[in-house]
Amino acid sequence: MATRSAHKLTTDETNELQQILGRRPDVLVLGRGPQGFVALLRDRMVVRHAQGWQLVAWTDIQRGGWNSDTNKLRWELVDGTRGEAILDEPAGLPHAFAERVRASIVVARQFDLDDDLGTVQVVGRRRPGSDDPISWQAEGLGRCDLTDPKVGSLVLDLVEQMRVEYE
Repeated sequence: MATRSAHKLTTDETNELQQILGRRPDVLVLGRGPQGFVALLRDRMVVRHAQGWQLVAWTDIQRGGWNSDTNKLRWELVDGTRGEAILDEPAGLPHAFAERVRASIVVARQFDLDDDLGTVQVVGRRRPGSDDPISWQAEGLGRCDLTDPKVGSLVLDLVEQMRVEYE
């Protein structure tokens, strides 16, 4: 059974993270594993591993989840970069991770494009709990090719329509 301190940053970890953030970290939940830990903050996820610190804004996480069979938290960023962390003591982290990613989504819609060009998902996101401007992301689903100029033009029009509606 995990001790209470396993779910909190040590004084040294807090001080080091404070230097990186420029402010005292407000940790919602922390999970530890053999290579380090994952701390969920209101505005970002912080991963501490042997290579150093990784700070990931919630708006940069395209998808992710928890595999309870392998004790692995995994995520994919909007730029396609993937990451993972094994957590022996995840506490409430898997649930909180999913909640924070969902909280960053203002709106998400799927559109079937004409001319059999496939389906695109357009997502508007902002830092959870903020009035920050919405950042817009598009993802081609299935056979949809975002590099196709015709698809790109249609996606830009869809994003503009959603901007008018939500901004």
